[in-house]
Amino acid sequence: MVRLFSICALSVVIGVGFGWALRASRPPDTNESAAPPRAQVAQLVLSQQQPAASSGFDLAQLHAAIAEELAAASGSQARNRQPTAAKEQVPASAELIAQRREALQDIQGMISAGEWGNNERMEFQQRIAVLDPEQARQALQQVLIGLNNGTIHALTKAPL
Repeated sequence: MVRLFSICALSVVIGVGFGWALRASRPPDTNESAAPPRAQVAQLVLSQQQPAASSGFDLAQLHAAIAEELAAASGSQARNRQPTAAKEQVPASAELIAQRREALQDIQGMISAGEWGNNERMEFQQRIAVLDPEQARQALQQVLIGLNNGTIHALTKAPL
């Protein structure tokens, strides 16, 4: 036990010695107190005039070109993004409507049963795939509300 204590103490002393030696070998100009504050550095950088001829670019022209490119890019994105109401929606077939109605009934049955295990989780995933996006959002919202307020009891440790 005494040997273990002496080895640990020796290790600490050696570590402190190396740390102290490294700290002392650092050049004095890297001292944090000698460095100017960031605000002063920013003012120095901003106050320096940069001649346009040195780089071959006029900053005003460069800013204008960048602004034009950004405006063109954002305009093309706005044209590509059409609202979902403006897109053509294909009417659902009678068979698909029947499948969606059956899926909603099954989901309502799972919610009213009040227990949520692995079977219900897998069946819910299969049923929600049939629904349109708005119906799926509403069904998921009902399940989450039921789980949060306690009307549905989770019986699984897996993700719900």
